[in-house]
Amino acid sequence: MPVVELLVCGEALRGDDGVAAAIVDALPRATAAMTRVRPVGQLMPDDLLGDGAPVIVIDAVDGPPAGEVIDLELPAIAAREPGDFVPSSCHALPLTMVVGIANQLRASPLQGRFVGIAGRDWEIGAALSPTVAISVPEAAERVAHWVRRLSAQEGRGGECA
Repeated sequence: MPVVELLVCGEALRGDDGVAAAIVDALPRATAAMTRVRPVGQLMPDDLLGDGAPVIVIDAVDGPPAGEVIDLELPAIAAREPGDFVPSSCHALPLTMVVGIANQLRASPLQGRFVGIAGRDWEIGAALSPTVAISVPEAAERVAHWVRRLSAQEGRGGECA
């Protein structure tokens, strides 16, 4: 079965910014076996160039109410305004720009998703806030859904919808 790459953003020692690792840890074993996990901290365009495998970017988000799960198609992110949706990890470039640049550099269209949880506590040394922690199973289920779907579509040569 084709592998889906999970790009894990954030810093586990910065409160809610560590939610991506918590989401990956909550994935069912069968789903995790279908993935290649790559911690990236701050996402950059070259992280999305990869080997053509579909990707799921996982990160905390700043802006929406804490605990809200965000699930978006990666190609659609490039069309959003940079202020619409702000991953909390201190990215050198806004996510909209990272995805747009990667799309232009790739030989084939970018396939994949962004899944994250809106946070509220970014303090160094803090644990996940309770509002964010309670949303981890829902976000992990969304990641698991997309891993299965992207893997099946990749195996058929189809594109992500």
